[in-house]
Amino acid sequence: MEPVSSSIIDTAPPLPPDTQPLEHQIAGHFHGRSESKYGLLEQKSTGFVLKPFISAPRGPREHQFYVDVFSIHAPVEIQNLRPFLPTFFGLYEFAGMQYLTLENILKDFQRPCIADVKIGRITYDSEASTEKKQKLKNNFPAAVDLGFQLCGWKTYRSTQKKYIYHHKQCARSIKKHEISSALANFFGAPESDHHPVVRDVIIRLRTLERVMSDLRGFTFLATSLLIVYDGAQHQSCTQSMPKVDVRLVDFAHVSTVNDENGNPINQPDDNFIFGLRSYIDHLETIADDKFIYLPLERLNHNDPSNASSNCYTTFM
Repeated sequence: MEPVSSSIIDTAPPLPPDTQPLEHQIAGHFHGRSESKYGLLEQKSTGFVLKPFISAPRGPREHQFYVDVFSIHAPVEIQNLRPFLPTFFGLYEFAGMQYLTLENILKDFQRPCIADVKIGRITYDSEASTEKKQKLKNNFPAAVDLGFQLCGWKTYRSTQKKYIYHHKQCARSIKKHEISSALANFFGAPESDHHPVVRDVIIRLRTLERVMSDLRGFTFLATSLLIVYDGAQHQSCTQSMPKVDVRLVDFAHVSTVNDENGNPINQPDDNFIFGLRSYIDHLETIADDKFIYLPLERLNHNDPSNASSNCYTTFM
């Protein structure tokens, strides 16, 4: 876990009993460091993730989405999303703050390697101000063409027994023509053979693509994919079935889209599906045996001249 300074501890809100800041967090609101100072937490006894309601209407909207997906009355096409979401266990409240209680999808991974990939050419909704829209566009202009953007990733290098974390600012510095190498870097290149893990992830993403194509009348703005694999297994040449997982997170900007009569429109979310297919296409590229990995110097954080202040290496 990234070291926490004493100044952060002084300004952070009190932790609920039996909790700690979420280990291996990649993006989003970090405890003590976000604007609100609230962030993702982990219950020590259960392993559940606690996600705070940062503000209305985003927090209640995300809560309602989880309630709808896991309702016994949910339509089949919505139920089909469940394997791609963290399981929802209800609400938790402490000191006036409400939290979503969610499954910790990393708990069964020995050395989890995680990437946060925001999907969609457009990541803002109609509530965003002109300034906010422009800021989001400027964060990673290539998203308009790619349909996705990297928000950060963390990889375990078993030969060196260390984690390398690339913050969102580092991820945003990646150029469009460098994306494939950045993706391969997350999956272990050049130290490990990234092909088996990537191919298994593609299989799961193809299933998600079918689920999202069948889901009509929703827009998923600023929703991310969490891609996870186990770095402890990654060096084994005999590992025929890599341990991987693919989940969707961040539903504060999910909404239904209705026609002029107030009925849900009968079409899928083209913005999301375009980005998902583009991400899959890029994974297909690096899964090809002919793919050549080109090292990116800006990802070499052993060199102080290249190191981002927000990226780090930890030895395990």
